[in-house]
Amino acid sequence: METTYYVELIRAVWRELIEWRSWVVGILLVVTFAVLAVGVYWPERFETSTMLYADETNIIAPLLRGRAEVTDIDRSEQARELIYTRKIMLRVATEMGLVDDSTSVEQQEARINDLRSNIQIKNEGKNYFRVFYSNKDQDLSFRVLNSVVDAFISDTSDKRRQESRGAYEFIEQQVVSYKRQLLLAEKQLKDFKSKNLDGNEQSVSARINQLRLQIEELKLSIDEIESRDISLKQQLDSESEYLSSKSKVDEELNRLVALKDRLDVLRLSYQETYPDIVSLKQQISAQEVVIEAMEGGGGYRSSSIDSSSVENPLYEELRRRQAETEVDLRSQRKRKEAIERMLAEEYKRAERVASKEAEMAELVRDYDVTREIYEEMLGRKEKARLSMTLDVEGQGTSFKIQEPSVYPLMPSGIRFIHFALAAPFVGLIVSVGLMVMYVLIDPRVRSASQLMHSLPNNIELLAVVPHVRTALTRRLLRTDMVVLTLVCFFAAIVYICIVWFRLNGHI
Repeated sequence: METTYYVELIRAVWRELIEWRSWVVGILLVVTFAVLAVGVYWPERFETSTMLYADETNIIAPLLRGRAEVTDIDRSEQARELIYTRKIMLRVATEMGLVDDSTSVEQQEARINDLRSNIQIKNEGKNYFRVFYSNKDQDLSFRVLNSVVDAFISDTSDKRRQESRGAYEFIEQQVVSYKRQLLLAEKQLKDFKSKNLDGNEQSVSARINQLRLQIEELKLSIDEIESRDISLKQQLDSESEYLSSKSKVDEELNRLVALKDRLDVLRLSYQETYPDIVSLKQQISAQEVVIEAMEGGGGYRSSSIDSSSVENPLYEELRRRQAETEVDLRSQRKRKEAIERMLAEEYKRAERVASKEAEMAELVRDYDVTREIYEEMLGRKEKARLSMTLDVEGQGTSFKIQEPSVYPLMPSGIRFIHFALAAPFVGLIVSVGLMVMYVLIDPRVRSASQLMHSLPNNIELLAVVPHVRTALTRRLLRTDMVVLTLVCFFAAIVYICIVWFRLNGHI
């Protein structure tokens, strides 16, 4: 059904073309010559281009890698921003004579905008970009492009040198400033250390721990001496100053045995350093000395002999030891008091040292930070100096002309020949297209299939009356076709002459 519809549509269009042949030929010729006229007056533009290359490689770069940094410049985007600036555009316009001192500001801006609108920049790959300029004047197009490129390269080099020098001068000022801060921090740190001689927290802590240990040892020693003193006092209370002569040796032996039994009992529960054990050992030693003295000095008497009282050597020994113990106890207590005073002073010293340590830490922190920044700025200063030297000597990033501009001999874009070639096809397409639109819009029934689709289902199409051409109609058609053919022939001759004269520059 679709194929039949399109075939009938083509037949209908062909019939209408035959019927409206004069109008079709007229529209064809009018449209063709109108397109040709547009081509004659179409402004031709001559485009010139050049390719630039951003050279970042040089023989010095490997030697200074990590030491010096060349000023970084983007390729096409940065070039577009620089070339489109008013500074470069005004410089080019002045060199080309487009503006002078007598030109008003409005005229300057208009001509600068005209230059800017005719310049295009395209990225051609890594570190490559192309600059285009188009104008209706061949010579002006070539000269303007060269002027733009020269101004861009010169301005980029000057700007790179200015940036390098500005960066170096700024960093140098910062280095001087941080050097003054560093010297001030060193002086403050030196003055603080000279005025604070209390030591540090480690020495104070070690001294406090040492005094604490001494106090603990003295406490144990005092407890031991006090225990010995009490024991001696108890023995003195149980002993008399004088001894009777009857069975004194036996009594002392019994006393010695009792002391040893008590010592054995204490050893079951305590160590040898326990104060009571130490005291008992001393008492046993003293008792043995007394017994030896009594046996050697005739202190032993028969139980039947009754004589007068004599001095008790044990009592004298115990009293002497008790006096020594009291003296030792007083000296240990005095020493303990002295060490406790020293400990209190050390605590006060620790408080002073803690507050000074905080101040010292702040000074050291400020000094370290300032020194670190100063050393870093020194390194940056050296890098900036080397970078400035590279830019001044031209060893950094530089733009080079990879492809020089060529004088434009042919206009770019759509030219007259394109209009000349396209005009007949455009006229044909317009005339046929108008006829197709006419057939589609016309409500008349032009095919049997269209009529069948428009009728109800209960009505059938019986017959179709075909188009009939009479002899007169065929004769008139032949006459019109001959006339139209001659018209088209003469129109073609005129068309070819116009094209020939235009291409040879006569029009």
